[in-house]
Amino acid sequence: MSRTSTPTQLQPPQPPQPPSSSSSSPIQADDDRKLAFQTLTTPRDRADALKLVVDSVAQQRQVASRDVVFNPICVSALVAALAVAHVAMRAMGHDFSAMLITYSGIVLIYLSTIRYAASTYIRIAEETDWHAWLENEDGGEAVVLGARYGTELIAAVVLDLPKQRNARAKSQPKATIRAWTTKIRYRRRGLGGDMLREAVKAAKQARGPSCAVEFAADHVHSSVALYDMFNGPFVSRQAQAVRALASAVKEVEAGESSQH
Repeated sequence: MSRTSTPTQLQPPQPPQPPSSSSSSPIQADDDRKLAFQTLTTPRDRADALKLVVDSVAQQRQVASRDVVFNPICVSALVAALAVAHVAMRAMGHDFSAMLITYSGIVLIYLSTIRYAASTYIRIAEETDWHAWLENEDGGEAVVLGARYGTELIAAVVLDLPKQRNARAKSQPKATIRAWTTKIRYRRRGLGGDMLREAVKAAKQARGPSCAVEFAADHVHSSVALYDMFNGPFVSRQAQAVRALASAVKEVEAGESSQH
């Protein structure tokens, strides 16, 4: 399966404008590079896409750490520990410098513990055999889609197209998205939605207009390293992703119906 969309010529820089909630392009142009969406088929291109996926898994550590650091329960525990230390050291007659060292040690232990707990995402990224993960266990097709800005790969989607066991089967064909990521500097610019639309188009072209597209239950960002009380940001992101995919499916199907 090979498919490359017509490259989009990015617009030259425009004079400063008031902030707007929408933009005509997901990337504000500052040079003559082109934005293009394509199916990645060569080993090198697929390896580059996998690197984006691996990086996105590791980057979840920062999200988890930030949420735990400012979690009300954790902050309350930290304040309580500092208060107990303060009372104990005052009772023992320690001076201010000794108290300051103790407070710093407690805060350091607090941050180090959180860092260690959140580092599970780093271990997942480092220890997973990603090339084996990319292989489709049921013999189906793993399609890797990418967005290039000039020669730089800035976004990727891994689409799983299960093998069709019976061409006459009445069941609705289905495709699942196993990974969806964008480089940090290009996020929140609409590129993620474009990638989902490309994935939906690819699925329907490969399996027919009736093909359903959804996120895989074990998609690459489904693993959680912390207790449920600390997973709020990830639950929120998952909900946003589901809404974005539903919107992409709706837009693609609306475009198909308008062509008939």
